[in-house]
Amino acid sequence: MYICFSIYYCDMNSRSRIQSLASIAFVSAVAVGGFFFPLAGFAVALVMAAAIAMTIVRPRSFCSRACPRGKALGMALKPFSRGRPLPPGAVTPGPKRALCGFMMLCVIGNVARLAGSPVALGRFFWGLCVVSLAAGVVVGLAYRPRAWCAVCPMGTLQDTVGGVFTKKPPKD
Repeated sequence: MYICFSIYYCDMNSRSRIQSLASIAFVSAVAVGGFFFPLAGFAVALVMAAAIAMTIVRPRSFCSRACPRGKALGMALKPFSRGRPLPPGAVTPGPKRALCGFMMLCVIGNVARLAGSPVALGRFFWGLCVVSLAAGVVVGLAYRPRAWCAVCPMGTLQDTVGGVFTKKPPKD
């Protein structure tokens, strides 16, 4: 017999539910485990690399199909979120690109600075995960569960990279 714990969980198909639960487990393991095992932070770097690689093949496909944070926030915050849309200024290209540029500058600078110490580099990626996860939870509770996805720096970077690879040459 199939028992529903809430309307939300009944609406999800079993594959989506399993992916969402696995995403929650992965995000939690990295966020908590990275504190004790800093090398777990490299999982964040792998996810970032996977996002860019998938975008080259099919633009923005990572967000909808494989992003563990998006799926985790979507499932975990659904019962608690206010369900409001983001303010229009938050989703305009300017603030999104500014946030993406700032975070990418931080990533590149810290990777260069910490390249000699894998533990320090792992701790940096872990910290990036925790800070952006906290921002995602706050924004998700105040607005929609996946509101962070609208301003996610990796999503903005995927839009940029995907735009480069999908532009068609002008016809003569």
